[in-house]
Amino acid sequence: MTVKASTVVRPRRSGGRMSSPAHRWIWRAVAVFVLVWMAAHFITLGALKWGPSVRHDATVLGQMIAVAAFPLLFLLAFGTRNPLRGGIIAGAVGVVALLAVLLHS
Repeated sequence: MTVKASTVVRPRRSGGRMSSPAHRWIWRAVAVFVLVWMAAHFITLGALKWGPSVRHDATVLGQMIAVAAFPLLFLLAFGTRNPLRGGIIAGAVGVVALLAVLLHS
């Protein structure tokens, strides 16, 4: 009686290295973190121009708004089903905050 060795055929990867879902999630989280951090930074900077007239109070107000907005924006941007839509939301808030800093007289 002959016993045949079973062979397992493994598919070869075509092209380069394939990205795993974990790597894509990490890069998505890093990109969203950078966009949301920039939005929070511009909110803090903008508070000096549109906030209270006392510089310290304006800085504290901007920091409070940024601290409240940071996790909300992060969850909103990272939690969308479409990764592009989340990045657009975070980027749009950052652009609005930047414009508020630049255009306020």
